[in-house]
Amino acid sequence: MSSSSRCLMLSGAVAILLSGCFGAPQNDYKAPPPPEVTVAHPLSQTVTMFVEENGETEAVERAEVRARVRGYLESIEFEPGQEVKQGDVLFVIEKDEYAAAVEAAKAALASAEATIKVSEAKVEVSDAAFKGALAEFERQKNLLAQEATTQSNFDAAEATKAASEADLQSSKANVVAAQADRDRAAAALTKAELDLEYTSVSAPISGVVTKTSLKRGNLAENGTLLATIIDKREIYTNFNLSDRQVLRFQKARLAEVPLEEFEKMEWRGHPVYMKRELDDGFPFQGEGDYVDEEGIDQATGTLALRAKFQNPNDLLAPGMFVRVRVPLEKMDGAIVVPDASILRNQRGEYVLTVDSEDKVQETYVTTGLKFDGWSVIEKGLSTEDRIITKGIQKAREGVTVSATEETLPPPEQLDMQQGADEENEPDQDSEAKPVESEEAAN
Repeated sequence: MSSSSRCLMLSGAVAILLSGCFGAPQNDYKAPPPPEVTVAHPLSQTVTMFVEENGETEAVERAEVRARVRGYLESIEFEPGQEVKQGDVLFVIEKDEYAAAVEAAKAALASAEATIKVSEAKVEVSDAAFKGALAEFERQKNLLAQEATTQSNFDAAEATKAASEADLQSSKANVVAAQADRDRAAAALTKAELDLEYTSVSAPISGVVTKTSLKRGNLAENGTLLATIIDKREIYTNFNLSDRQVLRFQKARLAEVPLEEFEKMEWRGHPVYMKRELDDGFPFQGEGDYVDEEGIDQATGTLALRAKFQNPNDLLAPGMFVRVRVPLEKMDGAIVVPDASILRNQRGEYVLTVDSEDKVQETYVTTGLKFDGWSVIEKGLSTEDRIITKGIQKAREGVTVSATEETLPPPEQLDMQQGADEENEPDQDSEAKPVESEEAAN
């Protein structure tokens, strides 16, 4: 092939390539649509502030049943776990020895009373003899002055008077001694009758009786523990508040009550809520009962308090470890947002907000109380802001989004635990639950 032919072929190929390149359609870049998110305005609500602490329960009444005399148990008059009334006979100790002691004491008392009567009769005799001897002494004295009697007769009358007076005093002393014997015999009879009464061991209080510590036919000593009675119709719960919490409590109460009418923190009758380990919410409502009169324990910086709870269904047992919630005060117009909308980084807590141009911003906030998936915002937000509640993972600061607005449903309950107190950070492993009734909390 000639060189001219090769040139024509190359020229054609170049023309074909050029025509293919410049004749193809162009691919224009299209930006992706903005992320779709859901936004809502924070809620403005009235919420109740609480402190929450651990507590331990105890029975309001508990009494040990002990033997008060020595003897063998003849019978046991109850079944373990039985409800008993105060005064019910629970145990019977053999009575024969104590019944005999009563009879002996009665006889001793009768003897002492008879001795008193004999001694009193002897006093009357001695008194008559003394009066006669005194009269004779006076007669002999007058006669001696008139030289109408002898000295020996006067001396004899004087000696007789002295002997009669001594006999009278002795008779009176015998009466006093007999009366003392009578009093001792009466006391012995009272003790013997008490001992006989104590052979029937009665319930000191009403409640549920435990199993016996001593079986029938065994010897009970004076003071032997036989059983225990526990009245669980009411339950005490003991717990502590820090001195800071006590001050917050006082501050809240003083906001409602003038200082001159403020008494003992107004604790008695103050509502208290309680839950057991596996309870949802705080189903038990009681009231404050006692404040430690010794004040703040300097070793722990806490004040001991006690609340009382009714226990008609026997759902509470003494010795339980429980969680106690104490309402402090109400917050009006608190800003509330879902916990899920709060994010955290090294700078702190923030929420993603959307401005009027639908651009995302990081808005840092200060959170306070927390409850059931909600948080109170102390600083950083208002009800005019729009926070991202759904699609948070798609949003970034400065990105324009497609925002769909929704209205947050208000929480069913607004009874919260304390979460913003630096001295009492909430337990991360525990779940905060509201009490069952908002009306009760108020």
